[in-house]
Amino acid sequence: MMQIFLCRNLILIIVLITSKLALTQDMPFPTAEVIANAQVGQLILNPDTLKGYSIDYGILVVAESNTKDSRRIELPVVRIHSKSHSPQYPVFHFEGGPGLPNIKITLPDSILENHDYVRVGYRGRDGSPSLDMPEINRALKETPNILHHEGLIALGNKVDLIVQDFQKHNKIDLREYNVINVVDDMEQARKAMGYEHINITAYSFGGAIAYSYCVRYPESIHRVMYTEGAFPFYVGMAKPSDIDAAINDQNELWKKNPENQLRSPDIIQTIRNVLKTLPRDWNGVTIDHDVIRFMTWGSLNTREMTAQCFNAYVAAENGDYNGLAALQQFYGTIVDLFNWGDMLSKTFSTDTGEIRDFEALLNQESSIIGSPLSLLGWGLRQNSHWPVKRLPKKHRKFREIGTESLIIVGKKEMIPDVEKNQMPYFKNGHLVAHENVGHMDLGNIEFDATQHMEKMFFLKGIIDISKFKESEVR
Repeated sequence: MMQIFLCRNLILIIVLITSKLALTQDMPFPTAEVIANAQVGQLILNPDTLKGYSIDYGILVVAESNTKDSRRIELPVVRIHSKSHSPQYPVFHFEGGPGLPNIKITLPDSILENHDYVRVGYRGRDGSPSLDMPEINRALKETPNILHHEGLIALGNKVDLIVQDFQKHNKIDLREYNVINVVDDMEQARKAMGYEHINITAYSFGGAIAYSYCVRYPESIHRVMYTEGAFPFYVGMAKPSDIDAAINDQNELWKKNPENQLRSPDIIQTIRNVLKTLPRDWNGVTIDHDVIRFMTWGSLNTREMTAQCFNAYVAAENGDYNGLAALQQFYGTIVDLFNWGDMLSKTFSTDTGEIRDFEALLNQESSIIGSPLSLLGWGLRQNSHWPVKRLPKKHRKFREIGTESLIIVGKKEMIPDVEKNQMPYFKNGHLVAHENVGHMDLGNIEFDATQHMEKMFFLKGIIDISKFKESEVR
């Protein structure tokens, strides 16, 4: 029964992620013949209609680099026109990732009442060329102990060979698939569509693009809403102490439920006990300690998945490892949701050079589960030779920006850190903190309230959280 429940919720996670993925094959973009003679900076549009809205499917041609003989990149663009006769500045959407697409058809009616809604493809992930390297996916699934030094070295050696072969056969400069060039692509799209200013809604990694955009082209931006936005310094970096703090918060919530107390008086101790006694095989499923840690971290992204993951640990402490075996089996599916060439290129471009030993920072034995994604990504940076062009110096640390900004976080416990380390740089910024909302739950829980807040912010610059049950604004 535990395995069935956990599988259902793992499927929910996959649905939440894939709901953000592109279905470009179903969109009537201009054909290769139509765009064959398009020049760099040119946007070719194919007008259409969808559910009563006028919509443009376009291809934006940009240069891979600023060199004279640069190859061209073709990026898909989707623009949905507002039904308003006098629309306000458009809203550009920047999705999370890296490694996930920015192209998807959504109809945010609350925005479309007053604004055009635009999605421009991410270079390396959307359009052509793609940085997809299936061999990396295979290496991630086949290399054991990927959160240990030996595993990271083995994985790094495999990735180096894959990259060498990829660049040899595709003539792609991986260094040019970085955050700043994505920003420049978005600015070219703005110009090509003739917009004087734009608004931005940015989720997770999209925040790094939005913030860099505000630094690089402040005159182009009207308002930005960051939903648990990343920033362009060590994207995906979370210290083990940060993950421990999140699990500690969940442990306190766990203890408030008397039924939970009967099953496990301390879920953290249960997790520690189980990780020490994991079998190497369970009913024919090979159990990898590091994969279980990675999937446990992933489970913290939604309330429902956190609960089911904790239930799996309780069952395992009592001798039933079916739930954790289900986590192990779904690992490959999660890996294959991402374009790892794109993920690693853009992530590594945010290396500011301040951290020399990622493994020492991120692989702390005293931690509950460590920081699995950060250790995997940045540990691979340390143990491979991925080609990297770092961001310009002015983009390697926080700078003051005057753009109207709304910063949204999922937990009130995050307020002190955000107020101290981020908000001083947002001279016209506001902070909204929800109560115990997972990273992937944001926008899905209390959906109507989120849409209302978004609508009022972009339309009038008002921070209206009146429809939320448990939130506060700073």
